[in-house]
Amino acid sequence: MINTKMVSLDENLIRNLTIKSSTPLVFRKFVSDWPMCGWSQEKWISVFGNREIPFRCLTKKFISDEPCWERRCHLKNLTCKSFFDCLTTSKEWMYFDYKHLHQWLNSDSELCKEITWKKFGYPDKGASETTLWIGNKGAHTPAHRDTYGYNIVAQVHGKKRWILFPPETCGLKPTRVPYEESSVYSELNFYCPSNLDVFKGLTGGRMVELSAGDALLVPRGWWHYVQNIDNLNITLNTWLPHEKDNSTRVSEALIKILVAQICKDLPQETARLLVNPNEDDISDTPLAVLFLQLETVVNTYLDKKRKSRRLKRQRTHDDSHDSNVEEADLKHLLDNHSNNIEIVPAITNDDLIEIIKDNLKEYAGDDRAHDEDEVEGATSSLCLTKAVINAFSQSNVIDLVKQNLFVKLS
Repeated sequence: MINTKMVSLDENLIRNLTIKSSTPLVFRKFVSDWPMCGWSQEKWISVFGNREIPFRCLTKKFISDEPCWERRCHLKNLTCKSFFDCLTTSKEWMYFDYKHLHQWLNSDSELCKEITWKKFGYPDKGASETTLWIGNKGAHTPAHRDTYGYNIVAQVHGKKRWILFPPETCGLKPTRVPYEESSVYSELNFYCPSNLDVFKGLTGGRMVELSAGDALLVPRGWWHYVQNIDNLNITLNTWLPHEKDNSTRVSEALIKILVAQICKDLPQETARLLVNPNEDDISDTPLAVLFLQLETVVNTYLDKKRKSRRLKRQRTHDDSHDSNVEEADLKHLLDNHSNNIEIVPAITNDDLIEIIKDNLKEYAGDDRAHDEDEVEGATSSLCLTKAVINAFSQSNVIDLVKQNLFVKLS
């Protein structure tokens, strides 16, 4: 066991902490020395210049049974300056979200040059492995869990609220419609729901607000709903691979084949409602290509499995595994308050509902009627199709298909 009383909180310990922890962790002021945490609005404007970037937008007073799916939003192309100029006056929330930096900025830009995840024990991770999120107050991501890896988030401007639930949480109503390979969504609307009863009984929730300089670890499979609290909010994050990703990629390839084949025979407008915009080309993907993708991930998984078995047989009792932090060491690191690392605090069901009520008061006011645009982009009309996709996508179903598939191919 590592004696953490004698060891400084170095990059290797942080890396091991992010790999081993099964609970969300907050690293207070951990990245406050990153230059971009102190950048002014003028500095951010200079980074993007006059280039127009797409913001996902929707009226702030939107009330709905379903989340604000991406299909319900409209895109507005704005320069960074134009976005900043309307921060306090816009009746819409606006989000330039989930944007891979290398696709929007040159590698020699100041932002790209400054980004490194070395402090977390990942010196090889930089701008090319980083995504950017810029939005105003109320901008949010529907509750979901990522299908791959785990997530490290760095807050560089403004406050952002994270509501998280463990992977096994009941009552979140998981759905694969709208389909996106990297996400399983919850059907619950944490922003401005028309019905609060669906939240009663939810347990295991945790909540934290990140300020500039804070960082957050989201372990594999944790559900999260994320909302901007301040008028201007800027966040960076990186996803790290997990040892179970190879198995998950097989599951996702199987689900993709199902969704793609269903979409092929539906009217285009109906098929569009089944998927997120970034999956619009799924119905045009030839079945041969989908099976080639499946074959690739299956072979990768089986190869890894064989290598793992060989290594297990070769391993001796004297092998050292001290690179991992033991549970007691994790507890010591967290108990040492000078490290400024803490477990994301639990939130009661009553407090969760109060937060959602506050959202309704702030954004919807007394106007509790559904927005007239609610029907557009809604998935409720896809009752049977949606139920079929969700039934086949259940983990117990896909896991059984995978097991049978591996047996046939072994």
